[in-house]
Amino acid sequence: MDDNARLEDLASQTVVPKDIKQLRACTHCHLVKHVKQFEREGCENCGRNFEKDAYDEHCSVNFTGVAAIMQPDNSWVARWLRKQNLKPGCYALEVAGETFEAD
Repeated sequence: MDDNARLEDLASQTVVPKDIKQLRACTHCHLVKHVKQFEREGCENCGRNFEKDAYDEHCSVNFTGVAAIMQPDNSWVARWLRKQNLKPGCYALEVAGETFEAD
């Protein structure tokens, strides 16, 4: 696969917030997205689909710092944050709130 095709494939998999207002972070994996994105798509890492208002139980507005991790398998930042096995995207450095239990 050439570099352009690889980059296009990576870009299609990346989860990026659509707006800087009303951001939430998943309390389990720390993925940061707009509240509407969590409502529509759920969390790509946790496999949870949030019904309307259910995202409040699993997402928090209280988070600090954001790291954009575009190549988790090749990133020293992803290794340092222990996010190398997650989808490319923006991740909170710290999230206030309880993590939910996986089924």
